Amino acid sequence: MKSSLRSASPTLLSPPAAPQGSQVRNWFSLPDTDPVVDHIKTVMWDQENAPTRWRTARLSPAAYVYWEQETGWKVVAKFYISKTGDAASHHAEREYQRTRQAWEYLGAEQAGRPVKPLGLWEGALFLEFVPGLTLEDQIAIRRSQPGKLAHILATVGRFLATLHANSVQPDATPDFGQAADYAHRLVDNLVKHGVLRGHPGVQSGLELLIEKWASDPLVWEHPQARSHGDATTTNFIFPPQGGVVAIDWERSQAADPAADVGRLMAEVTHSVNRHGGNFAEGDAFAEHLASVYCANLPSDWDAERLMCRARFYQATSTLRIARNGWLAHLDRLALVLQAFALLAK
Repeated sequence: MKSSLRSASPTLLSPPAAPQGSQVRNWFSLPDTDPVVDHIKTVMWDQENAPTRWRTARLSPAAYVYWEQETGWKVVAKFYISKTGDAASHHAEREYQRTRQAWEYLGAEQAGRPVKPLGLWEGALFLEFVPGLTLEDQIAIRRSQPGKLAHILATVGRFLATLHANSVQPDATPDFGQAADYAHRLVDNLVKHGVLRGHPGVQSGLELLIEKWASDPLVWEHPQARSHGDATTTNFIFPPQGGVVAIDWERSQAADPAADVGRLMAEVTHSVNRHGGNFAEGDAFAEHLASVYCANLPSDWDAERLMCRARFYQATSTLRIARNGWLAHLDRLALVLQAFALLAK
C-alpha cells in the first residue's frame, strides 16, 4: 500500500451527498469524478486490476466505506469536517498519529489490534475496512450463540490488558481531579436537563460521594498508560477470522488504565439491558470482562486498586449514558441509581 501524502491545499473534503431517503449502510453509486475516488485510485490503489465501479455507504455521520465492486476492495474515509469544521486537518492528523501509536504498542497481532491507518488527505482520515460484528451486535445476538459472548469479552479484556501493560507512561502524572470534575459536570447536566431535575437529595448525595472519592489519596497514585479513550461497545469489531480490532482512537491519551475498563463495563451492562437482559445479567458479563483483564495484567500491578478505580469510572460512564434523552425516563433514573450504588460501595 502506498503511503498517502497530505496536500498543501486548504480545501477540505466533505462527505459524499447521499440520495434522499438513503439510510445508514445503504449503498449508493459514485461518479468517477468523485475526489475521494480519484485520490484512492491515484495514491492508495494496489490491486492488480484497475478500479472501475465505485459505491459508498454511510457508517456514521462522519465515516463512509468506499467499495470497488469489481474487486471487492474497501476502505473507510472519515471526514473530520463533519465533526470539527475548519479544524478538520488538525483533528484528522491527531487521530492518525494516535492510531499509529497504538500500532507501535500492539502491532498486528490477530488476537487484538487497532484498526490500520492508511493515510490523510484534505481533512479526511483513511482507514482499513474491517468486516465483522461489533461488540454491540454480539451482545444483541448473545442468546442465539450461548457461551460466545463470554469468549468475546475475554478477548477484549486481554486486548485492553496488553495495550495498557505495553504502554506505561512513566513521566505522566495522574490527575484524578479531572475525572472528579467530569463527574460533577455530569450530575449538573442531569439536574439541568435530565432526570435529576427536582431531586436535590439525589444530587447532593452524588456530589458528596464524588468528593469522597476525590479525597482518597489512593485514587491519585497509579500508573498512567496509553488508553483507548472511547471504549464503547461499538468500537470493538470481531472479524470472521477471529480476534478483535479496536477503532476510533481519536480520544486515546495517557490516562488511568482503569478508565477504559470502567467505561466498557458500564457500556456492556447497559447494552445487555437494552437487548432483552437486566442489570444482574449485564453486571455478570461486565465482571467477567474485568476478571479476564486483571488476570492478564503484569504481576507487579495492583489489580485490586485498579478495579476500585474502575468502579468510579463505571459509575461516571453510567451517569453519562443516563443523559441520553432517547431513553425512557424510568430507564434513565435506573441508570442514575446504578451509578449511585457503584459510587457508594
